[in-house]
Amino acid sequence: MKKFVSTLILVVFAVSSMSFVACSSKPNAEQLQALEQQKNAALAAEKTLEEKRSEISRLQNELNQKKKELQETKDELAAVKQRLSGM
Repeated sequence: MKKFVSTLILVVFAVSSMSFVACSSKPNAEQLQALEQQKNAALAAEKTLEEKRSEISRLQNELNQKKKELQETKDELAAVKQRLSGM
């Protein structure tokens, strides 16, 4: 009997708590606002990601250009040293 009463109380509690948190067919204004904020945050994050990817590409190109300039300078230095050693 005690087990039946405790089970009955548990069932009543579960049913009553579901009625407080019942799903509605349409979102309320607060949920729509939260969804809009999340959407805006996602769009901002995607924009930031694209900007960072673009910046990485630009910096990679700049690095490659600097490496090329460094190699040309090293080649020129080696040529000058060789001409000097031939004198």
